[in-house]
Formats: sequence, structure tokens, C-alpha cells
Amino acid sequence: MAKLYIGKRSSSYGRASFREIADFAAHPDLRNRGPVTDRIRDMRTTFKPMLDRAITGDSPPIHEILDRAESNFRMATDEQIAKFSCGLKRKVAEPLLKSAVAKMRQGAIGSMTPAEQQIVVNFGDSVIWNPALRGQDVFDDFKFVMMKNSLAGEADGARMDGARAVVILHAITVMHGAAFDIGDGLVGELQAGFENRDACLEVTAALSLQSYPKQVSMKVGLFWTDLLGQDHVGPKLAGRAGPWNFPIEIRDGKLEPIGSLPPLPKATDDVSTIDFPGER
Repeated sequence: MAKLYIGKRSSSYGRASFREIADFAAHPDLRNRGPVTDRIRDMRTTFKPMLDRAITGDSPPIHEILDRAESNFRMATDEQIAKFSCGLKRKVAEPLLKSAVAKMRQGAIGSMTPAEQQIVVNFGDSVIWNPALRGQDVFDDFKFVMMKNSLAGEADGARMDGARAVVILHAITVMHGAAFDIGDGLVGELQAGFENRDACLEVTAALSLQSYPKQVSMKVGLFWTDLLGQDHVGPKLAGRAGPWNFPIEIRDGKLEPIGSLPPLPKATDDVSTIDFPGER
């Protein structure tokens, strides 16, 4: 799987998830660009004003609200954009929001149209989050690239469907344990697990936010799958929903730990953890 991804990294025909998984496979040590790290930046931008207000009671400055409006828009699905822009499509709503944000940054609020005022309020006063990658998209892009590069033919399509779970599990293993650095002091590690209300496998990132009365840790979902954890992990991981802070691999079609399992970390009362599931 890794050879297929790395070998066709430059022939992915615009399929973003294929290129991203290929980059993870080729550069497993540190990630500082790509859809996943972009999503981490946007998630922090979106949640920071809300956290500031909830934890310190301070109202966020206007530039943070405008930043959040833009990050919300980048993360939003087409359906969410229609919901927050009175039914507009992305290509129509995007220039409208950009114009509204630019006028507010320049202090030209009086020149804003009613439509601009509405869209900037809707996106600036909301919290939107979505994972950077989804399991079905990862598989669909893998299948497309294999067929586009003549590594599989039309007749192989049904047989490739049988490998769907393995393709998704492989993506989990190459993302798991990868460190990230988004360039402004915020670093961390991606961790797989299935500690969510649907008990599905996912990859999350723990973001530690400083400058608060106590340390605040945000767990944000970046790769969401529909694979039930209990069906796709070995017995050693069945009772450890994660997120896992140890290496994993695929053995016999299931995720297994590499080596012995470390003891479970002890919970402390000096850290607040806010969990934002990846399936939203």
C-alpha cells in the first residue's frame, strides 16, 4: 500500500486525499502543510473565541471573529454553506463573505450590503467543524488513482471494493503517530482510536492551549471513518478505545499494537479537555 501511494504521489490527478496519505507515507516524521495541518489551523481559529469567552469571560476582539468567519467557511460543507448563506452556493457565497470581511477590517461597515452583513454574522457567530478526511473519500480516491494510472481496470472495480477496509486502515496507520507543527508554536501528534459516541475508528489531534488559568487540551477529529473499532482491532486494543499513544500496525486485517501496551495514563484535575468529534 505504501509503495502504491508513494509511487503515484505525483500522478494523483487532483485527488487531495490520495496526495495527503501519500505525503504521510513518504514523510512520516513531521507534517507542516497539507489538508490535515490546514484543518488544525482552522479548527483552532474557529474555537479560540468560544474558549476565551467560556473560560475567561472576555469577549473576543473583532479580528478573531472575522478570522473565525473565514475558517468556518473553509471547513463548511456545501450543505452548511447553503444553510448559513440563505441557500447560496459556495461560488456565490465566497466572494460575498470576502467582501464583507474586507469592509469590516477596513472599518467600512456602513458600506456593507444587507446580504454581506447577514453572511458575516452567520459565519462569524457560529462554530463549524468537519474532519479533513473521511474514510469513503480516501477509498474512492485510491480506487480512482489506481484505475486512472492503469494499475487496475474497470473489471477490477468490484474486487477493489473488497479491499476498502484495508485501504482505510492503512491510511489510519500512516497518519497515526505523525507529529505536526503549524508554524506558530502549536505542535502535537496525531493519534488513532475509537473513543467517540459511534465507536468508529478515527484519527484525532490533541491541541494544548496555553495562557488560560489551567491547561486546556482540545481533541479534534481529523480523519473520520465508518469502521467500527471492535470489528477492526485485535483483542489487545478491544478494551483500549484510545486515543493511542503507542505505535500500531495492521496484522491479519486488523489494527494491533506494536510491542507491549503501556499502562493507561492517569487522569488529573488540572487539565480541561474539550472533545470535538470528527464526525460533525
